[in-house]
Amino acid sequence: MLSGMKSAILAVVLICLISPLSYSSKFSDKFDEESLFENLDRYEKRQYEGLRNLMNDHQKLHYLSIPEGKDRDEWLIKFWRMNDPTPSTRENERKREHETRVATARELYHLDDFPGWDHRGETFIRFGKPDFVTDVAGQVNENVAKGPGEVWHYYQLGIVVPFEDSFLNGEHTYFMEIPTVFTQYPHEMLTDDYGKLTEMYAFSPWNIYGLSFGPSDELMRFYSYIENNTYFHSADIKRPDLPYYFDITAFKGEKGKVKAEVSFEIPAKELSYTEVRDGWKTDFEASIAVYDMEMNEIVTVMDTVRIELPVKPEPDSPWLLPAQFTLALKPGYYRFGLEVKDHETNKHGVYLISRHILPFGESLAISDIQFASLIEETGRNSRPTFIKGPLRVIPHPIHAYRIPAPVKFYFEIYGLDVDNEDFGFWEIEYSVEPKKGKKRDGLGFKDVSTDLSSKISTSGFGSLQTQRLEIATENLWEGSFRLTVRVMDRRTRESVEKTTYFSILE
Repeated sequence: MLSGMKSAILAVVLICLISPLSYSSKFSDKFDEESLFENLDRYEKRQYEGLRNLMNDHQKLHYLSIPEGKDRDEWLIKFWRMNDPTPSTRENERKREHETRVATARELYHLDDFPGWDHRGETFIRFGKPDFVTDVAGQVNENVAKGPGEVWHYYQLGIVVPFEDSFLNGEHTYFMEIPTVFTQYPHEMLTDDYGKLTEMYAFSPWNIYGLSFGPSDELMRFYSYIENNTYFHSADIKRPDLPYYFDITAFKGEKGKVKAEVSFEIPAKELSYTEVRDGWKTDFEASIAVYDMEMNEIVTVMDTVRIELPVKPEPDSPWLLPAQFTLALKPGYYRFGLEVKDHETNKHGVYLISRHILPFGESLAISDIQFASLIEETGRNSRPTFIKGPLRVIPHPIHAYRIPAPVKFYFEIYGLDVDNEDFGFWEIEYSVEPKKGKKRDGLGFKDVSTDLSSKISTSGFGSLQTQRLEIATENLWEGSFRLTVRVMDRRTRESVEKTTYFSILE
C-alpha cells in the first residue's frame, strides 16, 4: 500500500503574477523587540503586550520603530480600521473584544515577566474563552515524568490546546501532545456533537510520503494557527469546513522580482473522491488574493486542482495532499488571502496572512528554506509537478516530522563568485537547536546548547545553486527546533544565513 501511495499523481497550481507594489528597505526580518519595547511609555507598553499577539514581525517592527507617540497613535488607528469587522459602523467590535480578552488574560493568567501572562493568556487573547477545559494530573513513573496541566477545547475552531505546569509554579506553557490521561477519559465526557475528539488517536503511522504528523488534526491545526500568527474574533469563529496547512517561501525571480511559493497541504480525508480508470480523483477549487499595506487588492487568481490517487483514502486517513501557487511579486509587504473549496461537498477553508517579501539583490544570498515531504531527482518518468531545476520538491508546510523520519528541506544560493571557468566554491553549515534552548528532564527542563550541526564544502557550475539536505531525527526529541543555515562563498569569504523552525513528534 505504501509504495503505491508514493506514486500518486499530485497537481500543482502554477501562476505568475506581477505587482506594482513598491519596496521600502527600511525594514528587515530581524529586530530587537525587547530593546524597542523599552522606548514605549507605560501606557503604550500595556497596549503593545496584547497587540503583539495580533501582529506579525513586520507590523511589530513598524510600530516599535515609530519615534513619536502621536504617530504611534495614528498607526494604531489605521491598524484597527484595517481589522474592523463592521467598517460601516462607528464601533469596532474586534477592538472592543480584544481589550476585554487582554484584561481577562492579565487577571487570570498573570505573570510578572513580559508580556504579562503565560501561554494560557496568549491563547485566551488569540481565540477567546475555551468551550471546555480538562484538568490533567501529573504523571511520574519509570517511562514518563510530566507535570500537571490543562487541555483547552475550541469546538468551533476545531482545535485543542494542551498546557503543562512543568516547573510547578503555576506558569503553564504549550505542550506538544495530548497527555495520556486525557485519552483515557470515557467518550461521554465530551459533548455529543464533538465526541470525535476522543477518536483521533486511531490513525496509520504514515502518510502518503511515509511521514506522520502528530497525535491529532486538532492539535496540529492549533500549532499551525500559532505559526501563522492567527487570531479569531468571535465574529470570525465558525466551524472550519476544510482545514489545511500552508506557508510562503520566497525564491529569487527574474528582473528584480521574487518568486513567492504559497504551498498548502489538505487532509485527504476532508475531500470528496470520484472513481476513475486508474484509481480515485478529487477536484477542489483554490484561489488566492494579494493585497498591499493599504488593503488595496493587487490581484486575485482562481484555478481548479485535480489530484489522482491509486486508492481512496479511508475516513481516518492521515495523508496530506499538497498543492502550490507560484507568484512573481516585486519586493514589498503583502497580505495573502487563500481559499480552498471542495467542488462536490462545498466544504471550504479561508485564511489571511501577512508577509514581508524581501529583495535578493545581486550579492550573495540564500532563499527561504522550504521544508519538504519528498525530494527526488527528476528523470524521464518524473511527474511534471513541483519541479525545481533538477529536483522535484514536494512542499511540507506543516513543518512537522515524526521520529525516525528525516527532516528534509530545500533552498537556493544566489550570487556566488565564480572563476574563469564559471565555477563557484562554497561552504554550507547548518545547526539545529531547541527553540526555547531547553530539553525535558524529568518534571522540568534543562538548558542545552546546539544539539546538532554539520558543515559541507562543495563546488558547482554557475553562480546559482540548488541545495537539498536531510537531517536525521534519532538524536532529537519532541518539541520545536530552530534551524539555521549559513552559506559562505569560499572565494570571497562572504557569508549569509537564514533561520526557520520545525517540530519533532515522537
